[in-house]
Amino acid sequence: MTTKNKAVSGFHLLMILSIVDGSFTLAESIVADKYISKHFKDDFSFEEETKFLKLLKPANYFFHFKECMDQFYSKSSQQERAAFVKFAVEMVKADRKITREENIYLNELLTGWEPEHAG
Repeated sequence: MTTKNKAVSGFHLLMILSIVDGSFTLAESIVADKYISKHFKDDFSFEEETKFLKLLKPANYFFHFKECMDQFYSKSSQQERAAFVKFAVEMVKADRKITREENIYLNELLTGWEPEHAG
């Protein structure tokens, strides 16, 4: 699935980060809500996007994550990517534990966008 814009790509990235450990907590929901309220007006179809993500098989999470990373990167500035990384880190830390799976995905994001985050 090709997402419509960088905000939707970012939402997909955050949601995959939130579910890759096998659960979605209230604390992670709060981070997602904060992202939605900051990046969307009335044009966001929460139901449509979450339906797609619920149907996504765990075996396809990483592929979709990489696809969304590329889409977000191609449509964003360095500042927007840096701000998004803060949301991603907040999402991973929201439930007060960082699992091996979450760490793999977060590291992929950081190394994939490394020039912005080096030094």
